[in-house]
Formats: sequence, C-alpha cells, structure tokens
Amino acid sequence: MDKPVLSGELEMPKFIQEGYEYLGEDEQWHIKDDAPEWAKKEFEEYYARLNPKPDEDGLIIQY
Repeated sequence: MDKPVLSGELEMPKFIQEGYEYLGEDEQWHIKDDAPEWAKKEFEEYYARLNPKPDEDGLIIQY
C-alpha cells in the first residue's frame, strides 16, 4: 500500500490522518484543543514547512 501524499513530496502527517485538524470560520487550518501534544507539535512543524518565514537576513532555509 502506498503512503498517502498531501502535496508534492510532503507525506500526509498523522495529525491529519487522525482528524485533529479542522478548517475554522476564518478559513485557516487549526489544531483541535483536545489534540495530544505530539499532534500539536506536528501541526506547527508541518505548517512551518509549508509556509516558511524568512530569518532576520531575509533568507528562507529549508531542510
């Protein structure tokens, strides 16, 4: 069985597969309040990779 893929090379994270993410009234993705800590951390890391922010020098470095 193939791994689920959300977009490009990013694998669909476990927090999405387990239903901890929801689309809010502001049309932004959020993590449920009752999500476990691992899901909250994974949510933050996942969206940081999707929407990287430049550092103080204006550079975006992705690993």
